[in-house]
Amino acid sequence: MRLTSKNKVIIITGLSGAGRSTALKILEDIGYEAIDNLPTSLIINILESNIKKNIAVGIDIRSQGFNAKKIADLITLKKKELDVSIVFFDCDNLNLINRFKENRRSHPLKLDLPMEDIIDRERLWLEPLKKVNDIYIDTSGFSVNLLKKQLNGFFNKDSKTKLSIRIISFGYKYGLPREADIVFDMRFIKNPFYIKELSKLNGENKKVIDFINKQKNFNFFFETIQKFFDKILIGFKEEGKNYITIAFGCTGGVHRSVVSAIHLYSLLKKYNKFEMYLDHRDIKK
Repeated sequence: MRLTSKNKVIIITGLSGAGRSTALKILEDIGYEAIDNLPTSLIINILESNIKKNIAVGIDIRSQGFNAKKIADLITLKKKELDVSIVFFDCDNLNLINRFKENRRSHPLKLDLPMEDIIDRERLWLEPLKKVNDIYIDTSGFSVNLLKKQLNGFFNKDSKTKLSIRIISFGYKYGLPREADIVFDMRFIKNPFYIKELSKLNGENKKVIDFINKQKNFNFFFETIQKFFDKILIGFKEEGKNYITIAFGCTGGVHRSVVSAIHLYSLLKKYNKFEMYLDHRDIKK
């Protein structure tokens, strides 16, 4: 017996401490049957079972017989027959180390290595699953409430809540935010980094904001994309998407992208139609 086409299976995986267990609890609250730490030999049983509910399955390095490559290959094959998705949870090393310290927990990989080396080892072992993910969530700096909003946006299509919009700034030198639905490159704006009195400041500082706001290209850009967002945000909601991430990038993620993220956040906040979140990923790097 197989799951019917109406049933959805979500494989929740990723780095230890990145939010996998919290995600399972959130999905359970919105009606999924949650199964944690499933032995990998039983994944096929779940995929071919006759359970009449949507299922969320937690799999990580603690799972008996864990082999990321074999799991990735199996799920990729089953995607041809079933509604199955992989959600991969990631987080930067510093946040992970702090979470383990705050919770007074040791890493489940019992290796005689520094914590950062253990996390890097786990990243390597999980790479096959990361490569085939359907949804990538980086929880660096995430609150539980923000994670709840994001998962509801992805998987609770009956949600009557407002469209949740997360706006983030980032630096290209640290990589693209993979969770972003829309990305704007702000490197066409004159860089305050090369202005002596502004280089040590960041995009939250009024002097930097004023410097960028005075640039014609910046104002023209936002006049244009405001019209763009007036149309597409309504479309997202009509299509059942409850959560989107909009990212602004510049070289280091400190000046131009920060000002841009703040500017769009302020523009959309005025509508009072959306739940808004603002995050500056690289401002302190």
